[in-house]
Amino acid sequence: MTYILHLGHQPTDISGISGLLSTVAAGFDDSLDVNGIRFNGSRTLAAPFAVGFPAPSGDLWLGFRYVPPNNDSESITQSNAGFLEFYDADNVRIAQVRPLTSTNRYHAEAHGDTLEQGSSSYIAANGQPQWVDVRLAVDTDIILDFHIDGVLQSTATAANTGGKGKPVQIVFTNVGLHGTSQNRTWYYAHIAVLDGVSTIGRRFVRRSPNAIATFNEMTGSIDALSDNDIATRVASSAPGQRMSFSLTGPTGPASVSAIAGVHLKQIAQAGTDGPDATTGFLRMGGVNHDASPVTVPSLAPHPVYSSWAVSPADASPWSDLTLPNEVGILSA
Repeated sequence: MTYILHLGHQPTDISGISGLLSTVAAGFDDSLDVNGIRFNGSRTLAAPFAVGFPAPSGDLWLGFRYVPPNNDSESITQSNAGFLEFYDADNVRIAQVRPLTSTNRYHAEAHGDTLEQGSSSYIAANGQPQWVDVRLAVDTDIILDFHIDGVLQSTATAANTGGKGKPVQIVFTNVGLHGTSQNRTWYYAHIAVLDGVSTIGRRFVRRSPNAIATFNEMTGSIDALSDNDIATRVASSAPGQRMSFSLTGPTGPASVSAIAGVHLKQIAQAGTDGPDATTGFLRMGGVNHDASPVTVPSLAPHPVYSSWAVSPADASPWSDLTLPNEVGILSA
């Protein structure tokens, strides 16, 4: 069981953003990834994108790196300005973080039996990177907490006797964000959605398949796993087939207080025949450590996360010296 609901900002993670990926250094943390999502345009630009996920069992946490627009960011001039919106399975908006022209600040809103809007201390710093963390609790009340760099900036609570559901989609509304300039640039990166686990101070390093290692039992090239193209794939014709590989990419910040887990993400889809389940595995000291298999749909590709909170080799906490050098996927 994993607390990961969504990780990443690549085209395989979020549809419609492939042309917006950028390697401009200001847009992302290069100890965590190799690109970010870059927007450039006027204050009236509307360019929403969304991430979907299973409903959490606990509080939803959203974390990401945000670089606000680089011109006139202290002034919000559009009455329809939007930043983040949260929806339940009935496509009902249950909360949002909303920039207001009246205050030039981002405010938490809880949409329960009534719409309740919190006060805010947050004015977006002009072109300055910051970490956004949002907690959304849905029960008899709907509670939204909005943090910047670990500090609570705005909170809102509304009664929920009407029984609105837990969130299953976040829309990055991405409209009317500040100012009067017609040439503005802003960025998003390192998007994480967690179930019942705070995103504050938590960072995820994305590494990609590099070269085939011990196992190569599936059809297709390893390049299909690392090209960020959901149309290129490897295929398994029978349960129990493995493909394993080394990894390449960033290795994380220079100073880390602890490593909370290792997560393997794959995008998988069942075919008309063959296995209909998959999982990830770690290979350490010549031994395979398999996660529990997950049945995947045939209708469309589906993200599958395999997680290890401690080293499966000896149950010790992870460190930079014990992280696996070989990982893989297994049909089941």
